Amino acid sequence: MAEDEVVETPPPAEDENQRFGFRLSESIVHAIDRQIISSGLRLIMFLPAFSAFTFFSSWAFSQSSPAFWLENIEPNLGMGFSTFMASLTFVVVLGYILAVGIHRYRVSISLMTFHQRVEESNVQHRSVQSLQGYDGLLYQLQTSMSHHTKSLGFALLSALMLVAVLYYGTGTTYGNLFLLASASLLLLSVGQHLPTRSTPFNMVEQTGLLPAYIPPVHPSTLNMVFNDLIKTHMDPLLRSQYDEYTKTLETGFKRGIDRHFAHEKFLMTLYRHATGLDRKTLESEMGEILTKKGMDFVFSHDVFTLESWLVLIGLISQRCPAFFRMVDRLKQDLEGGRSPAMSDLIFEVDMENVVTNKANLFTLFHNLSNKTRTVVFRVQTPNFEPKDLALTYRLEPGEHYWWSNEALPLAAEGNEDVLGKMSGLLKDSTVSWQTLIPTTKGDATVSVRLEETNGELLLGRQINVRVRSEFRHWLRTTGSYVAYLFGGFGVFISMMLVLFEVFGSAGA
Repeated sequence: MAEDEVVETPPPAEDENQRFGFRLSESIVHAIDRQIISSGLRLIMFLPAFSAFTFFSSWAFSQSSPAFWLENIEPNLGMGFSTFMASLTFVVVLGYILAVGIHRYRVSISLMTFHQRVEESNVQHRSVQSLQGYDGLLYQLQTSMSHHTKSLGFALLSALMLVAVLYYGTGTTYGNLFLLASASLLLLSVGQHLPTRSTPFNMVEQTGLLPAYIPPVHPSTLNMVFNDLIKTHMDPLLRSQYDEYTKTLETGFKRGIDRHFAHEKFLMTLYRHATGLDRKTLESEMGEILTKKGMDFVFSHDVFTLESWLVLIGLISQRCPAFFRMVDRLKQDLEGGRSPAMSDLIFEVDMENVVTNKANLFTLFHNLSNKTRTVVFRVQTPNFEPKDLALTYRLEPGEHYWWSNEALPLAAEGNEDVLGKMSGLLKDSTVSWQTLIPTTKGDATVSVRLEETNGELLLGRQINVRVRSEFRHWLRTTGSYVAYLFGGFGVFISMMLVLFEVFGSAGA
């Protein structure tokens, strides 16, 4: 052996066991959190709501207990109704602290695992930090962690105020003021938690970061349509793994099959599987583009499993419904054997019916003729920005005639079926993805025109949509601001009154 030769040794079994134990604990805590705390029973929301009743009951009966309590319970228990409700509130708040603590612990483990995965990617020469959207995702995760820390801190202060209530007594001035401070601090704690419910994340599932990741920008013209759309919505960590996945996948393509066509058919088939295509047909269609080695790779991959693909496609379908509506219309036209509106050009456009933060306008052009063609795509609207948009496209003829005037089956042997035609159509088409920012709320219109370069109108459409806020996001944001307002005001008033009592008594 040469002197300068370095022998690589495998990592110690102890380290592997520690890593396995760490991930196992994360999965266990995540399961508890999902089933009981943040989802499922939603204790993290139910307990503060129940404490509002106990807080009010303790304050309302601070001077005298109800008759049924005075006659039947207080003589045996030796405790007034107000004190009992304050004690019950303390127990509920302790339960809430436990719920917030477990939830925060789960988030901290997920954030730590995220940093570990990033470091592992760097060691494997897959730089995640340089990918688009990494900084925004990291800021989102750290902000969520900060919210949970503040939520736990306010909950602990609320419990401390309740201890003061029980010490001074519920019928006293100090008792009532500390009761107000405790309720206000608990309200601030809930206000810190509410924004995090819009962007939950975990590292147990391979797609756990997707709900927290919002793509900062996207390509305006999609080259490989399905591939570009999916990569845009992948978080940086998953996208770095997807790049390696596609390289290995290409080695499993059969000889003589166009690489772009194989990619589009692969993803189109997965999309159809997500919308109801059975497993047997899925494997049959995959077998037309993949070798046996490629099939084994696809169906045994530990990251991009069929379940992960279904989650990813479902998320994109939710965020970009206009694209899939456009694809479904083309699919129905091919299944029914309907001719396009223009014999030498396919033109499809779609946009969401309900617009929240932004509108996704998708347009598909496909040249059916054997000559190069130049068209102008124009968007005009008084309700969005930009108000006037004109794009010129040079449309090359397709490699094949990806259309049929006869009805086609969804899946059959070869490419003379809907899956084959749609895959080729998307490969050779030009797909535009434009983002329109709404300037007003309510009903809005978007006029779309397809013109020749001399200004002659080829086809025009008007899209009517409704612009409104996303209800759940609006509810959480509004609830958070209301909690900050009333919670902060309650803490300020209670502390001022306590100071007034202290210094007023000292002066007297």
